[in-house]
Amino acid sequence: MAKQSVETQDNKKKKSTAKRVVRVIVNIIIWLFIAFSVAVTILSFSAQSSSDGIPTIGGKVISPVLSDSMAPTFKKGDIILSTKLTDDEKADLKVGDIITFKADLDGDGNAEINTHRIVEVIVEDNSEFVQYKTAGDNNNDVVDNYNVAPADVISIWVEGENTRLPGLGNVIDFLLKPTGFLVCIVLPLIIFFIFEIVMFVRKLIEVKNSDKKQITAADEELIKQKAIEEYLRSQKEAGGDAEAAAEAAPEEVKEAVEEAAEAAEEAEPAVE
Repeated sequence: MAKQSVETQDNKKKKSTAKRVVRVIVNIIIWLFIAFSVAVTILSFSAQSSSDGIPTIGGKVISPVLSDSMAPTFKKGDIILSTKLTDDEKADLKVGDIITFKADLDGDGNAEINTHRIVEVIVEDNSEFVQYKTAGDNNNDVVDNYNVAPADVISIWVEGENTRLPGLGNVIDFLLKPTGFLVCIVLPLIIFFIFEIVMFVRKLIEVKNSDKKQITAADEELIKQKAIEEYLRSQKEAGGDAEAAAEAAPEEVKEAVEEAAEAAEEAEPAVE
């Protein structure tokens, strides 16, 4: 019996250790996801509050690359971190500069964000007003069919000074959209907080019951053994037949065990 009790305690310790390890791993994954969610939320609010409709943090403009028009400098699916320009800097750009700007790319009257290289600076006669002709590095010298005004320029990307993050553009572009943000950020966060509330309530119940008596399997077996011994002792003192007492013991023991079970229920074992 003692050996069985020791094995039971060892198994409980192993299960408890495994649960703690799993919980630690799950918590690490959850908090990494929360950190990522916070970052995406900041980007989303930054894009909504920006007059250009593009995330800007610490003077760096964060934009996804949506095509291969600038390959091999940029590839579709990349993210580029370019430098935000002042109004004076926007009017003083030169051929070869890579700029992110707003333009009506499809001719439908809606401005979109694009990143191309300046191939020509147009200065009108007797005027300081300039415009920029742009083209993609991968467009076989085909110039864009629109001019870019300085007011439409957002930022400049300088190789060696600015950053390109390969392969993250499509993910960020999806997450910044309302559907992607709801499915990948909002709903998982709601599930996480519900889970944490449930675990918090369980912990409260466990603490509340920690000072109450707990009836283990070993305790229950000991109660049965003592009940049998007590019954046989009482029969012997009363002068009864030992063999008859032994035959009758199970029924009496049953009553004793039932009483022990009622006591165990009143003790309300703590939640594991």
